[in-house]
Amino acid sequence: MNRCLRLILSCVILLPLLTGCWDRQELNELGIMLGLGVDKDGDMIKVSAQVVVPNEVSSKAGGGKGTAVTQYEASATTLFEAIQKLTETSPRRIFLAHIRVLVFGEEYARKNGIYDVIEALMREPTARPDYYVLVAKNTTASQLLDVLTPLDNTPAEKIFNSLDISSKTWSPTTTVTGDELLEFMISPGIQPVITGVEILGPKSHSGNKDNISTIRSPARLNTTGLSVFKKDKLIGWLNEDESKGYNYIRDNVKSTVSHMPCRKQGNVTFKALRTTTKRKAEIVNDKPVIHIDVKNVSSIGAVECGIKIGSMKVLKELEADSEERLIELMQNSVNSVKRKFHVDIFGFGQEVYHADPKFFKKIENEWDKHFEELDIKYKTNVQIKRVGTMDDSFRNEVK
Repeated sequence: MNRCLRLILSCVILLPLLTGCWDRQELNELGIMLGLGVDKDGDMIKVSAQVVVPNEVSSKAGGGKGTAVTQYEASATTLFEAIQKLTETSPRRIFLAHIRVLVFGEEYARKNGIYDVIEALMREPTARPDYYVLVAKNTTASQLLDVLTPLDNTPAEKIFNSLDISSKTWSPTTTVTGDELLEFMISPGIQPVITGVEILGPKSHSGNKDNISTIRSPARLNTTGLSVFKKDKLIGWLNEDESKGYNYIRDNVKSTVSHMPCRKQGNVTFKALRTTTKRKAEIVNDKPVIHIDVKNVSSIGAVECGIKIGSMKVLKELEADSEERLIELMQNSVNSVKRKFHVDIFGFGQEVYHADPKFFKKIENEWDKHFEELDIKYKTNVQIKRVGTMDDSFRNEVK
């Protein structure tokens, strides 16, 4: 009896460990998708899947005969129907766990809205939400993902890496992941902003290996400005300076390079080493007031005028001029958004909510109107800590 009982107990303990990989997916049966494009196709949704070609990226296989990626396209009523329909042309099942970029065509983002796609991908357990979301400016997502690029032989990786580096070193660009974008869309007091990507040069041979056979690629991918959304639909674009102002306000600027005219002639180039922005709201006489405080630590990169950099007086003047320039960038960005788009992309509504939730609840449905009349106080503090390996310029001594 004891022996029988021990046998039963052993089976009960061991059986859960013997289930095996019931949901296994063999690697040679999967098509690894790195880039997902979404476009409008009449009343349907068109998806473009940029899939890795294993033999071309494997060092052991040799590669070099074809492109490192291929692209499959399909149209259907919903996103996942279209993705599943890709198997009509793809010999492998499309695997979503390694998506690096999600690209929306401009027409789709304007007319259809992007919420349904974002929610569908967030609901899918195999799709991780750390992919970057972008908008294809003046083109379709399909055409954009079709551009072959040098250095990174997979265009989706090129877009991801370029945007990742640019957002850390160049103030007009920023990154938005899938989960961050969904939070922007469902949170009160803020509207989404997404970086745009465009194709520079002719598109006719962008997907051909000829596009990367010369020193200068005929067709190139370039991040360009920020796209402005109202709820989930694209309504317009910010230019480079407006994008800079937006990123300074949102505390997205980590490091960048900029220039400022000298008081007489020429320019001075600055390298921003550290930048922090704090936003705070208060209610004054039953009206919201926003306070923006930017602190910037910079070094001097180049001097193209005859000022004496070694003089503390000159450095103080440069700091004061830089502070005015930062305020001008932020003011112009806010005023442009108020005038052209009438939506709060800066998150001022969120700051009002944090300051006084009851007050914000009363004006939440009409916040865009309050945003246009919002009183904003700007404060900047710029410190120049370094002047490089030289003090004064030798420009005036050149014979």
